[in-house]
Amino acid sequence: MRWRSALAIVILLLTAVLAAAILADMVSLGTFIGPYRLAHWAGWIGALFVAIYAPAYHFLKRAWPKRAKLLLDIHSFGFLLAFLLITLHIASQLSRPPQSYPVLGEGIALFITMVLLVATGMMQRFAASRLGSKGWYTSRTNQTVHVSLLSAFYIIIVVHVLLGLGLI
Repeated sequence: MRWRSALAIVILLLTAVLAAAILADMVSLGTFIGPYRLAHWAGWIGALFVAIYAPAYHFLKRAWPKRAKLLLDIHSFGFLLAFLLITLHIASQLSRPPQSYPVLGEGIALFITMVLLVATGMMQRFAASRLGSKGWYTSRTNQTVHVSLLSAFYIIIVVHVLLGLGLI
């Protein structure tokens, strides 16, 4: 097993373990840092990385083709770490007591979009050669779905933030 795929699996396992620990009330991210809870800071940092680095990656890999491998590693592992932070945020929200339970609407849609982004990204990075060029789900189809999910991410995150701020 190549070290990159092994590291990706370790990050995903760590994400699952930490989310389970939060949901089981073994870990709490309810500590306030400034006016917001640690869980919110985690979600914002993860979402900001995705929102900023996704278009940056598109341009940087063309501007510096000799650094494409490094940029792809930053893209892959940065997004997995961003997914970890976003997962900690949603797990923290889901573990809140009934009297302060959040409205989940677009937050759940956003999390599902992130899960699908991670899944299609992992397929593109680590299983593209197995998807092949024939059949109904090719590497090119996966890439199209991945990019389309990123568009959905942008739309949903804007709505999520505006609702969270009480602007809509």
